Amino acid sequence: MIGVATEFAIENRRDEATGADITRAESDLRELGAQIATIKDGDLTSMNDFIAAYAQVEPLEKEYDQKLQKFTELYRTAKERDSHRSLLDFQRLRGRHHPESWEKMSQIIEIVRQINDITKREISVVHAMSSLPEPERARFWHEQFISLAAQKHALRQELLTVGQEPPAGSSVQ
Repeated sequence: MIGVATEFAIENRRDEATGADITRAESDLRELGAQIATIKDGDLTSMNDFIAAYAQVEPLEKEYDQKLQKFTELYRTAKERDSHRSLLDFQRLRGRHHPESWEKMSQIIEIVRQINDITKREISVVHAMSSLPEPERARFWHEQFISLAAQKHALRQELLTVGQEPPAGSSVQ
């Protein structure tokens, strides 16, 4: 009995620590994402404004990419641990086992990863654009950047939809 209680206590502490790590990593991602969005959503009226803004975004995006990787690893570890719980596991007994939430978060992470990949491509386009003579920048912008922005907009809409859907099997309308 003492052994089972000890195992439950250890597992509970491990779950709490992982949960705290995931919460902290998610908060870091949100904060950094807000910084990037503030720069990109600024008053960018000229091609030079876009070039300057994306020069500021580039190091932040690299940091965001690292934080996204850390969050993904933490999430996968927690999901893997949760998938191997027995029916008598403490988390299951406390009602904390929600496989549909794991699936939903997997979808969210994949969409965020796709958005991040598009941001990387946007940075490359802006770098290439900065080396062009002024008269050619607008044409290059329309040919190379606009389609990326449209793809990113569609992914953001999908992210909003996935984030607002109730988990499968939920009775919430």
